[in-house]
Amino acid sequence: MKKALIVVDYQNDFVDGSLGFLAAENVADKIYTLVAKAMANRDFIVFTKDTHYENYMETREGKFLPVPHCIKGTPGHRLFGKLADFEDVVTSNAVILEKETFGSDKLCRTLEEAFSGAPDVIEFCGVVTNICVLSNVVLCQTHFKDAKIVVHEDATAALGDMQHHAIEVLKGLGVEIV
Repeated sequence: MKKALIVVDYQNDFVDGSLGFLAAENVADKIYTLVAKAMANRDFIVFTKDTHYENYMETREGKFLPVPHCIKGTPGHRLFGKLADFEDVVTSNAVILEKETFGSDKLCRTLEEAFSGAPDVIEFCGVVTNICVLSNVVLCQTHFKDAKIVVHEDATAALGDMQHHAIEVLKGLGVEIV
């Protein structure tokens, strides 16, 4: 079975930095466990990194969300906690994918190249569930119409009620929630 794990934007700025929140910190061990299991199974892993530059406040997103975050080259841009161990490790089955938008079509192209087509299963964890996780799930679901899409609820986080609402939207889209 061709399987991919997508770790969405689990970076310092979303956990304990400029946009950090406690629920994001609380999923650290769950995410690390999923990554370790995927590594052991030799599944394909993509660590997405929200990536912005010094001109962030001048961008469309910067005007919508006026909090500088994940500026390339800053500590906030790095993967959080034990995942930082993977920061500079690029292997045949684990890659870092920098993205400048909530969802990234580069993710779909990366998966397509890695699998010479479509994966059978695409699993997601990370933050923020109602923004970047949701956006990337929808893109992958659209691009890989026959792939099974799975979201690990206990390894995702959003602020307050947004977690519950995002999970309900994902269920409504036919995503398997585990």
